[in-house]
Amino acid sequence: MHSFKRTLLALALAFSGSAAVQAQTQTLEGITRMTRSGLTPIYAGNEVKGYVLYAKGDKADRKNDNYTLTFYDQDLGKVKDITIQKPSGRYTMLQNTFNGSAFGLYFYNGKEDAVEIETYDTGLQKIGSKVIGDLSRADKMIIAQQLKSGGNGENVLTGMSLQAVPDKGFVRNSYTGMMEGYALQMYDNNLNPKWRVASDPKSKFYESFIIREITDQYIVAMLLRRDGMMSKQVSTYMVAIDVNTGKKVLQQPVETSKTEHLSLSSITFDKERHEFVAVGEYYKPNDKPFVNKSQGFYIKRFTEAGKLIGVKPYSWQKEVKAIMPAEAKASMEDGFMNYTHSIAKGANGKMYIVAEQFKIAADGLGIALTVLNGGGGSASVVKGVVGNLLVFELSPEFALTTIKFYPKNPSKAVLPPGSGTAGSGIMGHIIKSQGDFDYQFLQRDNANTLFNVVYINYDKEKGESTQKLIGNIAFGESGQYTLDKINGTSLATASYVYPAKPGYVMLVDYLKKPKQLGMKLVKLNI
Repeated sequence: MHSFKRTLLALALAFSGSAAVQAQTQTLEGITRMTRSGLTPIYAGNEVKGYVLYAKGDKADRKNDNYTLTFYDQDLGKVKDITIQKPSGRYTMLQNTFNGSAFGLYFYNGKEDAVEIETYDTGLQKIGSKVIGDLSRADKMIIAQQLKSGGNGENVLTGMSLQAVPDKGFVRNSYTGMMEGYALQMYDNNLNPKWRVASDPKSKFYESFIIREITDQYIVAMLLRRDGMMSKQVSTYMVAIDVNTGKKVLQQPVETSKTEHLSLSSITFDKERHEFVAVGEYYKPNDKPFVNKSQGFYIKRFTEAGKLIGVKPYSWQKEVKAIMPAEAKASMEDGFMNYTHSIAKGANGKMYIVAEQFKIAADGLGIALTVLNGGGGSASVVKGVVGNLLVFELSPEFALTTIKFYPKNPSKAVLPPGSGTAGSGIMGHIIKSQGDFDYQFLQRDNANTLFNVVYINYDKEKGESTQKLIGNIAFGESGQYTLDKINGTSLATASYVYPAKPGYVMLVDYLKKPKQLGMKLVKLNI
């Protein structure tokens, strides 16, 4: 989340007393393509103050396409827009991001087989451009998957992304070779290179770099290291990089003793305490992280220099089971694991961990296709099953005090061929990168006293058509948890939900045939 505090925000606030307040909806005609990544919320502190939309319109002429770049205020009142022309049939939007002082647009140029970055200031004036050719085999594969998914995956986790660095520029994460290593390139707002960090090309290990958050101080990430691309044995490292210099201030295993067997689900930086907080799961001494079933989850805290401050384990069978709601215990016994989506800290010092259940199951169709092809073919023999949502609440002293359980209808995730050789923990990151979890986002107010977790559930009642329900879990300083459900069922070609101003979410429907895009703010019952 990034602060939007300059030209366009001033314009947005000027509109707030007039037509912009009544807008609440927008309908755009002539939109020929729209993906989730085409729309970016703009923040002032933690709260949404506007949106920037990049969408493909009708053709400008026989050789060129029109694209629109539009800024809206928090009430969906239009503040400013520009039209950008590009050669027809070449460009696909990969990401649209904002760092508080500049917008970054990330494209794939299919004709040149290259990626391109363009930056715009807060007056929507173009200030930088860069063409990057010579893409790695892995980057090309990820782009192909992104195109196949219609641009609705979450490449921020796959190692091929452009991410905003608050008020300083943008960092491009990419793979080297066929996922042998990673490379991070930092640019300023004008796309001048600032620093580069990459895997050692002589290393015998395969490395993946997963960015978990970017603050005004650090890029906080997880480094996964394996002996080979398909190896199940994964070593997990915590990494923090100084955004100004590119210096690694932290790179060390989450395991701090030879007797520990841990996986790492997420890591965050607690700015108030000046410490890194790691969350993951722990295993029996002879088990393998990411492969065998864990015994529970843990929280570890480290200084900015990497010194261990404290560790707290929470056993599934003891601390967790003791306060787990009765309806949730069945899923614990059914082989589900937890994927950590968000770690949030309230003004009251409490910590909230938002997780979603998943498990790996045999795919009967994939197995049958593999058998029919004599053991070959490109079908995966396993599938992902996404389960329920959980919120773990911890006291300022890290005691587990509350677990909230939100049941959902199971949904499936199609996994890539060869996934059966990877451990279940790795599968959680793959499911996340494909955008197959139902969790959408966490938003909070500027005081950190109210949090909202938004997710989607496809409700399948017997004898009735499937309904798309948007769930909102509100919690915070009051100590109360409330659940609000919005019926998001529509006939749209694609539908998305985005963060919005406090007390709202924004629903977006795209209808391909009439070339129509609708945006609507919906008030929450919280």
